[in-house]
Amino acid sequence: ATAADVAGYEAMGGTAADAMAKSGKERYKYPLSAIHILKAHGKSSLESHLIDGGFAINAMRAAQGMPTFVEGQDGQPVKIAMLDINLQRHRMGMGVQIIVKDPAEIENIKKREMDITKERIRKIIDAGARVVLTTKGVDD
Repeated sequence: ATAADVAGYEAMGGTAADAMAKSGKERYKYPLSAIHILKAHGKSSLESHLIDGGFAINAMRAAQGMPTFVEGQDGQPVKIAMLDINLQRHRMGMGVQIIVKDPAEIENIKKREMDITKERIRKIIDAGARVVLTTKGVDD
């Protein structure tokens, strides 16, 4: 690393520590455990930057076509939906038995399973979410 790189890292670290400073009786305290460093493989250390007043999420996109950056529109903040539900096709739970007499009913059941997932996604979109983070899976 060159002297300019080291100076840039020092400034970034100092800025992060200053943002976390808490005033004590006679001196400042710096809770360094509140400062986190996220590492991305394949990137250069010269591309490092400080996220000031925001959040960095160390997660993967479900598909390459998804955006890596989202901005608010007309000065409005971006709404983020944080979910703990599956956004994959809804399936009946284990132990659930469905007795079908007509084979055409099987297609209706599969269609309803897809409709349940579409209804969930529609509610998320109608709520205004432009970013969806989920702990479960996402289907096409």
